[in-house]
Amino acid sequence: MRRRENGDGFPELFELIEAYADEDGERQAMALKVIGGAYLPSQESRELRDVKRVVDGILERHGYFVPHGKTGGLHPQSVYAVLNVAKHSGKEEDRRWGASCLFRIMEALGKKARSGESYPKHAADAALLSASLAQLSNAAQMSRAHIRSLN
Repeated sequence: MRRRENGDGFPELFELIEAYADEDGERQAMALKVIGGAYLPSQESRELRDVKRVVDGILERHGYFVPHGKTGGLHPQSVYAVLNVAKHSGKEEDRRWGASCLFRIMEALGKKARSGESYPKHAADAALLSASLAQLSNAAQMSRAHIRSLN
């Protein structure tokens, strides 16, 4: 397995994610899905280089509201990618980044709801964001408790 200087064990995968992040909405959603899946809880660290930059880029391109192609609502992969990177990387800075992203998504959700266009999924999307923020908060509290128990 080829390794890069930054510790990324799968450079070809990351190159594919970057390429998908620069394409259409469907491929961007797939990039977010792969990123979110790489950070599920496991015994191993799944750190991908510059993954936050890729997620930020996709979110910024859409004004932090990545639309789902079929429903027009918030694409859940945009929330899951942020949540999983922030929650499972084990780094406090990543949790802060994740909270910031989720709050920006919440702001974009509010703007969309106030825009006057029909948005039937608003309540479901708001519930997803609220639950994600709660999970991130719980992860931060558990991490702090674990650190205190080690001292």
